[in-house]
Amino acid sequence: MIKRSSIKSWLGGISQRALQIHYLPGRCVVFTFHRVLTEKEFECTHFQRSIAVSDVALRHFLVGIREQFNIISLQQLIEHKQSSAGTLDPEVSYACITFDDGWYDNYTNAFPILKELSIPATIFLSTDYIGSTLGFWWQQLGDTLLDEALTASQRENLAMMLNQYLTTPLANSWEADRIIDTIKHEHYDHAQVITEQALTIANKSSAQHGLSWSQCQEMSNYHISFGSHSISHPRLSLLPRDAQEHELMLSKVEITQKGLSYVNVFCYPYGDFNDLTLELVKENYDFGLTTKAGVWKLDSNNTMQVPRINVHQNLALDSGWLNYRLMRVAIRNT
Repeated sequence: MIKRSSIKSWLGGISQRALQIHYLPGRCVVFTFHRVLTEKEFECTHFQRSIAVSDVALRHFLVGIREQFNIISLQQLIEHKQSSAGTLDPEVSYACITFDDGWYDNYTNAFPILKELSIPATIFLSTDYIGSTLGFWWQQLGDTLLDEALTASQRENLAMMLNQYLTTPLANSWEADRIIDTIKHEHYDHAQVITEQALTIANKSSAQHGLSWSQCQEMSNYHISFGSHSISHPRLSLLPRDAQEHELMLSKVEITQKGLSYVNVFCYPYGDFNDLTLELVKENYDFGLTTKAGVWKLDSNNTMQVPRINVHQNLALDSGWLNYRLMRVAIRNT
């Protein structure tokens, strides 16, 4: 049986010329990454793989798209939109590289590649996690659930605790991604408490996942800019106005006060927002980036819901699959 991925790769291969001639010129594709791991780390990762790539895959991807796109910074995109005549060529295909959350491996594994290739990128920081010992709840929960050192008693207690929140009770498989997604979408208000309970049951301490401010400052000297991804990475649509304002404004202040190369763009945590969020972002930022898949037309006035393409491992390594993905969203956005 032919795999769906093979079919996508084949279709993408035959659509490349159409993309280059008809669908990508006059558009900018904003590519999204989160974690960048070593090959060994990626092979050992058993959850949240959709938001991780290996350093080898990242390099392969960047070298490839540099031949297909003119890679620009988000600041250049802002300047194009703010100019009455526009500063970008409508006959050219553009791309921007972004990283969400501010993972420490953006410095250890992605930065050396970006610096070597002289490729500009923007990292969106959730500032509570930068220069602190706080860890992202979903990573801590997944690491705890899949810890091979857990005793039978600890596994039983974890299952009893988690089954309070799951429609389908845990059996023999922990299914970390299902658990994380269920909590994210149905019990977000309890996500941190659930994670802390899991850490207590497993007798584990909190792990640090974010960049340090000094690492951010170093990257600022090499074409890496920084934007806001809120303070605490909340689901903004669940918050009242004052809390949303606090998340949007304080994160911006914290980044700019550090003297980093700053870009006035907000990236919605979880891709989650409501009408109030859009209103507040429009008042305070030049662009708002979503998790919705798509390409952005250079003449578009939709600057508060700019679509992006999330890059996972297979997409990074397979140019045919990437072209298939681009063709689908480009046709949909035409």
